Amino acid sequence: MASAAKDKWYKYLLLRRDASLRSYVPETKLLNRYNFSELLSKYGHVIVKPVWGSRGRGIFQVSWLGNHKYIVHYENKQVLVRGRTNTYHYIRRKIGNASYMVQRRITRPTIHKRPFDMRVIIQRRINSSVWVVTGKVIKVAGKGYIVSNNTRSKGTLLSFKSGIQQSSVRHLSASALESHIDRVSIRSAKRLSAFFPGHRIYGLDIGIDRKGSIGIIEANLYPARSHFRKLKDKTMYYRITDYKNG
Repeated sequence: MASAAKDKWYKYLLLRRDASLRSYVPETKLLNRYNFSELLSKYGHVIVKPVWGSRGRGIFQVSWLGNHKYIVHYENKQVLVRGRTNTYHYIRRKIGNASYMVQRRITRPTIHKRPFDMRVIIQRRINSSVWVVTGKVIKVAGKGYIVSNNTRSKGTLLSFKSGIQQSSVRHLSASALESHIDRVSIRSAKRLSAFFPGHRIYGLDIGIDRKGSIGIIEANLYPARSHFRKLKDKTMYYRITDYKNG
């Protein structure tokens, strides 16, 4: 259970194989040269990330520029590589034999020209089967970074409504978007709970694209509460803690 709980590939398959969630989970494959090439030629932009990673470590973004040129973005650095095979080998040299996955990149909207996604917490009480969204926070990537992990990229945390109102998708209805995210998050928690019985908290990293379509970037069984503790308004932090205690 413990190893499966931290295995991103396993949790990806659980969500992707649920017919009602499939369209929300971006196509992902285990990293090898063939899968890398296939997804990169299909989508033009991919994320390469560790199966066992956490806190935004070891994540690469690869973008095709045309004319056999690719930009590899890692941490706050960007490298130009010629040729898809060379690009694959460049990443392999960096990661060695570690297990990685390659995923279609969700084209995230921005706040002050920096991409953002969000962390959603879903919980249930000890003797209840009712799942509730107890917290939702927007994570904005730090300057020059692709990952929105707050500590890793020195990014910004914002409440949902305030974040959407400042963003490049401010024309979308924040309340319609929020209720859609809540529905997808609760459905995801129910799906995961069939495989992790007894577990009472999930953290989902959710991205929206520029049209407001939702994508589940990944699921986490041991989400940190630190995002919510850092907000000025501690309401969500107290609610999450209250649910955690029973």
